[in-house]
Amino acid sequence: METEFQHIADTAFWVAGFRAKETGRPDAVFKDPLAKVLAGDRGKEMVAITPNAALMNFSVVVRTTAIDRLIERAIEDGIDAVINLGAGLDTRPYRMPLPSDLTWIEVDYAQIIEYKNTILADEKPLCNLRRIAADLEWDEDRRALLATLGKQAGKALVITEGVVTYLDNEQASILSKDIFSIPTFQYWIQEYLNGGYRNNGLSKKGRKLLKNTPFRFTAAKPIDFFKNDGWKVKENIYMLDEADRIGRKMPLRFPWNLLIRIFPGKIREGANKRFGIVMFEK
Repeated sequence: METEFQHIADTAFWVAGFRAKETGRPDAVFKDPLAKVLAGDRGKEMVAITPNAALMNFSVVVRTTAIDRLIERAIEDGIDAVINLGAGLDTRPYRMPLPSDLTWIEVDYAQIIEYKNTILADEKPLCNLRRIAADLEWDEDRRALLATLGKQAGKALVITEGVVTYLDNEQASILSKDIFSIPTFQYWIQEYLNGGYRNNGLSKKGRKLLKNTPFRFTAAKPIDFFKNDGWKVKENIYMLDEADRIGRKMPLRFPWNLLIRIFPGKIREGANKRFGIVMFEK
């Protein structure tokens, strides 16, 4: 296959490949049998060519379990709808114990929606699942779609897993304001990473792999960045804390693997300021 991703939609197969890899482990922290079906050979090959695949695998696994927890928290708080923007090949409506009357809406590029509809045609979701094909980059179309979905919900959670990473700061702020403007959109889940470290940590092979789908969000303080739009933090899950909870260790290379042994407290404190998964509320 190509040695770099050709389109942002390729990352959906990439992430599904890592979820399938986790599912195959005897000590898997979640079971996602449909991930392997959706990832196919394409996703498997993407995993195989990923530089430092162990770290990417760690990130996907921790992000997945943390977002699962935040979704459960939002359900406990009475949401009646989930709007998953840039849903990719996510399968939570099939694998999570969701209320049967919960409305779950997936939005993504037409090719992703068509592919999922075909592959999962015989699978039964555990809630009311709907898929919408849309290019979220078009501001007017996105705003119209969000307004329509907002009118159909009473209290909704928005998820943008793996989306903000690929937006520039201006686009991310516009999306944030658009979501915040819809009265029924009460919660918003996303992962975050100090933008100053986002591309610096990539190897030469990593930059080549992501040449056509670069990490563009560069805010040094992502949570404060979105607080400026009116959002408040409801729950913030630090990645290393979540890793401890599920019994996983971050695969670190030299010199970080040595430094974390010498200065475990300081390294953890610094890492917790840089990456995690947050649920905002209004």
